[in-house]
Amino acid sequence: MTRTRTQQGSDRAHRTRLHTGALIAMVLVAGSVPAVSLADPSRGAGTHPSQFSVDWAPCSEAPSAQCGSLKVPLDWSAPKGKHITVAVARRPADDRDRRVGTLFFNPGGPGDGAVRYVLGAEHIFSTTLLARFDIVGMDPRGMVGSTPITCSKPVLTAELTLFPRTREEFRQLRRHNRVVAQSCLQATGPLIEHVDTVSVARDHEALRQALGAARVSWLGLSYGTQVAANYAELYPEQTRAMVLDAALEHSLTEVQQVADEAMAAEDSFNRFVRWCQTAAACALRGRNVAALYDRLVARADQHPMPVDGALRAVTGEDIRMGTVGLLLFKRPTIYGADSSWGGLSRAIHSTLRGDAVAFAQPPADVVQDDIENLVGIGCNEYVAQVHNYGEMRQRIQLGRQVAPHLQGATEIWKANLCIDWPLPAANPPRRLDVEGVPTLIVHAVHDPSVAYTWAHSLATQIQGSDLLTRTGDGHTSYHTSACARLAMDRYLVRPQAPADRVCRG
Repeated sequence: MTRTRTQQGSDRAHRTRLHTGALIAMVLVAGSVPAVSLADPSRGAGTHPSQFSVDWAPCSEAPSAQCGSLKVPLDWSAPKGKHITVAVARRPADDRDRRVGTLFFNPGGPGDGAVRYVLGAEHIFSTTLLARFDIVGMDPRGMVGSTPITCSKPVLTAELTLFPRTREEFRQLRRHNRVVAQSCLQATGPLIEHVDTVSVARDHEALRQALGAARVSWLGLSYGTQVAANYAELYPEQTRAMVLDAALEHSLTEVQQVADEAMAAEDSFNRFVRWCQTAAACALRGRNVAALYDRLVARADQHPMPVDGALRAVTGEDIRMGTVGLLLFKRPTIYGADSSWGGLSRAIHSTLRGDAVAFAQPPADVVQDDIENLVGIGCNEYVAQVHNYGEMRQRIQLGRQVAPHLQGATEIWKANLCIDWPLPAANPPRRLDVEGVPTLIVHAVHDPSVAYTWAHSLATQIQGSDLLTRTGDGHTSYHTSACARLAMDRYLVRPQAPADRVCRG
């Protein structure tokens, strides 16, 4: 289905999720490879047959890969109970004689799946990884091609604000949250209680067993770092090595995470403003971008900007939340030219001229899969610490003080949708304790999505882990830095600390 400009603008607002957009249509080029056995040669002869299995078949979109589905327990504490299905894909290593093993990949989110990345592997992964590993991906439970989260009431509505400025707006947010939560419970059923990261990690262990692999390696990006780290904590002996790109820190209180994310996003916005002073790619080059932006946000809050077909007229809140998504990458990457600082400058420029489509919410009749996944999974991972209007006012003040331009707009701010969530979080914030797994953590100093300090904090939770710092901008490094990508490839092939602990750019 062709995506409208309004939908594309909404997609970009989902900051921690890495999108391929139109790339997927381009990379799924038909091809074929000789039939090969994908059984792991390291599997011992005495290994017991797995209770899990996948009926693999060539993927219709990419015959060089194989697709299938895996049945796993809906509730891992009741393994003989009801089962659900998760979609999986694998692409065999090009160099079978030098094959290292199986590489699990998670692209981030929560809300994204790995299957489509495996189908487009030739345009996603390096030649080194394509040659040396069977690359395996899963659409985690609740999303994309797996048994889905569904809600009969829309999570996004024209009246909803995540920044309630009055007591009545806060009451409306709480009423909205309760109605949506009940609709998700009724439409999804008990699965909604079991879409947490630990359950996703256990699903990957079932997939490892189905593959017959003695051990697996991991490449996790953004939220994928949390999936991989939880897997390694549960199954250290089955984890050969991990590369964690853009570390998510899941041991923080909500207020600390809000503050850290808000400051990281504000730092990137300020760097974008300075970049715009001289960069040829900036549509606002030479102008006072910060002042223009602040006036634009204030004007849109006072007089929302109509956009044909959008959920609502674009508000200052929509602009701020949309900006965070467009700060993800400094330069165009495989994710498209508009997902860059140049794209952000063009979006602001067009909005200043009266065309706010880049920041518009999708129309009401568009299925809101992304935000349903985010709410369902997020409310299993985080415990809302705002309980009344006074605490909400404090939270909004925090955002204003640490981030004067973006005013706290971040992905974690959407946790306000979890206020009054009727179920306890299945995997609330906690420290990890990972031992015996070679791990390389890679993190940019100026990542707009996850604070640089989180990489150091996560390193204290993974015994013996190594840290590679990228002194540059943008969220994740695998697709943005040749230096970091080379270090990650080398580590996955032969886990050892990189010779240079810093990458520039």
